[in-house]
Amino acid sequence: MSVEKAIKECYQVRTSKGFLYRLPKDFPAFRGHFEGHPLLPAVCQISFCSDAASHFLGKEVEMAAIKRAKFMSPALPDSTLEVSLILRPDGWYFAELTDPCNGKKLSQLILQFSERK
Repeated sequence: MSVEKAIKECYQVRTSKGFLYRLPKDFPAFRGHFEGHPLLPAVCQISFCSDAASHFLGKEVEMAAIKRAKFMSPALPDSTLEVSLILRPDGWYFAELTDPCNGKKLSQLILQFSERK
């Protein structure tokens, strides 16, 4: 299974703060990243933002640009993450990934999306 398809299958529900995803132990990106100590790669955190934006905007979008990315804490197997998106006045989105179980911030990004063709 592709990581993109696996991300879509992780989607749970829209919350008042954002979009909830469940990361199963067998999520494909955990394989080899890193052996014995799996964690979600940064590129997958960015892909979760794109999937959340597709839900938010009601159409399929993809990453167009990243202005800033800060990764503060790892997302681990068998955990939950929440992606919140806020449209800024300059047209960029502020995205924050958190662990809703303990409120820990995983990453913060400033991004733009474009409609998938």
